[in-house]
Amino acid sequence: MQADEPPSGGPGPRVPPIALLVALSAINTIALNMFVPSMPGMVDVFGTSPAAVQLTLSLYLVAFAVAQLAIGPLSDRYGRRPILLWGLAFYTLAPLLCAAAWSIGSLAAARALQAIGGCAGIVLARAVIRDLHERDRAASVIGLVTMLTALASAAAPAIGALLDVWLGWRASFLAVALFGAVVLGWTFTCLAETHPVASGQSVLRTYRGCGQLLRSAAFIGYSLHGACTLAAWYAMIAGLPYVLVDVLGRPPTDYGLYFPLLSFGYMAGNFITSRVVQRMGVQRLMLRGAWLAVASCVVLYLWNLASGPAALAIVLPMAVVVLSHGLSQPSAIAGAVSVNPALAGSAAGVMGFGQGLIAAGGAQLLGMLQNGTVQPLFAIVTAFAVVSLLACFLARWGEARESPPAPDAADRGPAPSLRR
Repeated sequence: MQADEPPSGGPGPRVPPIALLVALSAINTIALNMFVPSMPGMVDVFGTSPAAVQLTLSLYLVAFAVAQLAIGPLSDRYGRRPILLWGLAFYTLAPLLCAAAWSIGSLAAARALQAIGGCAGIVLARAVIRDLHERDRAASVIGLVTMLTALASAAAPAIGALLDVWLGWRASFLAVALFGAVVLGWTFTCLAETHPVASGQSVLRTYRGCGQLLRSAAFIGYSLHGACTLAAWYAMIAGLPYVLVDVLGRPPTDYGLYFPLLSFGYMAGNFITSRVVQRMGVQRLMLRGAWLAVASCVVLYLWNLASGPAALAIVLPMAVVVLSHGLSQPSAIAGAVSVNPALAGSAAGVMGFGQGLIAAGGAQLLGMLQNGTVQPLFAIVTAFAVVSLLACFLARWGEARESPPAPDAADRGPAPSLRR
């Protein structure tokens, strides 16, 4: 099947508004980040320890990662719309439980329920995009949605802080519940089912499709690339404040001054992807982004070696690294969910789980390697850049060798091509 062929023959469901896809993609980061400014105050509110309060964040992240392994495959079996509506219902009701929490344990448990809804939004938004568009067009839409999501999500901590000061910590949860109700109603009225399901197919059979994906070198390559670019981003978020303040002796305000360069770089890369990927193709753009990241890491080392570690010499090359990730990550997502379009939901879920796992491991490794120099951060970012480049070649090799899956009577229509 050619790369420019539509996902399915005949007229498909109406394409939902881009704004709705952005809202679905943003609900996770809004729920995650809006509460963060209130976390220090929870120690006094519940008379507990900072470590216990941290559970409200860590349990959210764990639930978010694990839920993707269920939500993606279930959407392949039962359709995107019902799973998404149930997820959004969780997302809307869980903040009300958070606001009514009587202990830090109950708050952490309610946050875990909230993560299920946040997971449904981002995973199924990607699957819906792939259902409606061929691979290169899907990468373009994902790039645009990611850029707008980053803009929308950047305001969440500031809004949460203002609500906490003006109305108290419960106000941020009530605001998230209201946002969830709006997105739920919007989804119910504007999002038709985009994935016709195979009648009579068992859930177990759907989960066996995940095994098919994990045996695909193309899927592993695309997913590994996406995971490494995300892990490098989290390493920068975790390591840059330490480098600027503790290693270079800069004031904490400098982090707020330099960090927008990284955010702007990522959004610029997403914007470029949305404009050029249909002309260049997923693989070419992903490979060029990966080479740019490696080249930027070389510049990072040479610049700091020549001038000595300095804030601008660190942040500017890293901003270009992040820009390169903005170029390649949407293509990696589109490539992963296109390996077998009938399993786009499973692919999005498995890929998201892997991203969270590798990103968490990278951040933890960086913390263990901190030694009072810039070298651990440089090494982690460079290692992820090199592995993401190798993953591009793995994806290309996998697509070249993998044949279309054998037709199966239980699948909907002819079996989709692995090279679609």
